[in-house]
Amino acid sequence: MKENKLKWYIADKEYVEYLRKFDEKVEIIDYNKKLKPYIGILITINEFNYYVPISSAKEKHYKIKEGMDFIKIKQDDKIIGVLNLNNMIPISDNNIKELKYKDIEQYRDFTNDKEKSLYIAFLNFELNLINNKMEKIKKNAMKLYNEKINNPKSNVSKRSCNFKFLEEKSKLYNKKEIK
Repeated sequence: MKENKLKWYIADKEYVEYLRKFDEKVEIIDYNKKLKPYIGILITINEFNYYVPISSAKEKHYKIKEGMDFIKIKQDDKIIGVLNLNNMIPISDNNIKELKYKDIEQYRDFTNDKEKSLYIAFLNFELNLINNKMEKIKKNAMKLYNEKINNPKSNVSKRSCNFKFLEEKSKLYNKKEIK
């Protein structure tokens, strides 16, 4: 496996909740012991690595066209999940860790081993589909970041997280953590 492949990560939920205080576009990731994993590293700007949470496929996603900020993860004509790149956030290394399947029960409850095995198989399947679109995902993430910085009044910028502001808040959070 190439080192530059995208991987699953678990973001520190307190950190994500902290960022959400400053930008409501930051997605909620904790759903009663069903923590939403992030995919990354999409792009690196200055010292910040950007990650995006995966969202489950919904009926409405079949009607939405892919764009700079929205990518469908599909097999054939079935949407498996979506990436809303407009919700990507900067996360420093001390606020995120790679998801290890042996530790998955720390982040999600399962009723039995079969359910756990099926979920891990689904994550592997989904990750493979995501990595098949890796170049497009990374290219779109960079284009979106630049659009938000250079054209903040565009429609896509208006529905995107305030990346620069979140970078500043991330620096403050990380200084607070060190003290």
